[in-house]
Amino acid sequence: MVTHLHVGFKVENYQRWKEGYDASIEQRKAAGEISFQVFRNVDAPNTVTVLSVQKSAEQVQAFMNSPDLKARMPAAGITQMGQMLIMEEMDSGMH
Repeated sequence: MVTHLHVGFKVENYQRWKEGYDASIEQRKAAGEISFQVFRNVDAPNTVTVLSVQKSAEQVQAFMNSPDLKARMPAAGITQMGQMLIMEEMDSGMH
């Protein structure tokens, strides 16, 4: 089964956050990230959602709880964490 991470949050400044996010690519890959998508809320551009495909739920949980990530979040301008979902893909399709 494929594991997905869905996490939403608010940032002070999208560009500042994105620079920090882009700089963390090696840490994210080492923690099992396979791919990612970044979304901004149309009506609130400093509200961000990240969807990513992960190698395992255990790896993504460890990464999300890591002291390194927790220290980098305020530095990147994250002001409020929203809901974090770690999900297993059960079905998919295209039309």
